[in-house]
Amino acid sequence: MATILIIEDDPNSIKILTRVLERAGHEVMFATEGLSGVKIIHEQKVDLILLDMGLPDLGGHTVAALIKRIPGSVPIVAVTASTDPAVERRARSYGCAGYITKPINTRTFIEQITPYLGGATEPGKTLIANSSLSGATEPGKTQDANSSLSGTTEPGKTQDANPILSGTTDPGRTQDANSSRSGAVEPGKTQDANPELTTQSPAG
Repeated sequence: MATILIIEDDPNSIKILTRVLERAGHEVMFATEGLSGVKIIHEQKVDLILLDMGLPDLGGHTVAALIKRIPGSVPIVAVTASTDPAVERRARSYGCAGYITKPINTRTFIEQITPYLGGATEPGKTLIANSSLSGATEPGKTQDANSSLSGTTEPGKTQDANPILSGTTDPGRTQDANSSRSGAVEPGKTQDANPELTTQSPAG
């Protein structure tokens, strides 16, 4: 759960944003003017700021610049009706990390702001879709899609698809497809597929 401050003067927008955020489990505060929003940030811990660009007392760009001066570097996402690329560029230049146009999409809004709340994945790491089944892989290593069944293979080695049935072969040795019946073959020797049926002839 995060504490999110909405700086917005439109009551309907505040209502919609609050409903979507609270449904996702976040705590919501709001201010209807820029200066009152800046005051809240000075006095309370905030994880994310949703900032309207058209406020009655100060422009959203000015509010963003004032917020960026406050120690703590709280991320700001501009939420505004303007679709003008110039407005977006200006908002980002004043410190807004994100830019979302109104009316918001209530189904995707949480996904849009989640990256600014601090994600679950660390930079440089990729999260497997079902890590509980496949296990965690270390950077630089490749893991079988079902390592719980096939076992873990070391780099540079190849593992049989069913090591329980075929047994493990040492490097440089060749093993019969049914080693449990034919026995191990020593290097440089050839063994008949069924030694129990063949007999050795005396030399000479």
